[in-house]
Amino acid sequence: MLKLAGGLLIITASGLLGIVFSNRLLLRYRELEDFRRLMQMLETEVTYGATPLPAALCSVSKKTEGIMRSFFACISQCLSDRSFYTVREAWGDSAELILTGSSLKKEDIELIKSFGSILGCSDREDQKKHFHLFYLQLRHQEDAALEEIKRSAKMYRSLGFLLGIAVFIVLM
Repeated sequence: MLKLAGGLLIITASGLLGIVFSNRLLLRYRELEDFRRLMQMLETEVTYGATPLPAALCSVSKKTEGIMRSFFACISQCLSDRSFYTVREAWGDSAELILTGSSLKKEDIELIKSFGSILGCSDREDQKKHFHLFYLQLRHQEDAALEEIKRSAKMYRSLGFLLGIAVFIVLM
């Protein structure tokens, strides 16, 4: 009876581990989608509202929650405190500090960091072009994340439970 309870516990734990890995893929997709939506808000604030960048970043941070809120608030705070000299440094350091704790992959974070190097360096019309190019790149990353979900999510869930069953059989 004790072996059966232990085996059930092993199967459940490994199955849940598979579900966690599967959900991490979905979380990456949602974070990319959310980031694109927030960047559209930032574009509206900067290009159409002519809001200064620190105030625009602060406004965007107040309209979201979680890790993205921390990211935009950190950049806004750095620019407002003048603790950094350029937007590039504030954006890059915030991405390194905050986004590494998210579900985003390294290439996602590098894409986000690269956008920070061109933000605020040109006029409104040129910024609009940069934003739209960035949206296309983010959409490409979203599509890749969705493809990975379709390809791997079910596999992670299944392998989690199968691994638990295999360990149970070996221990019996």
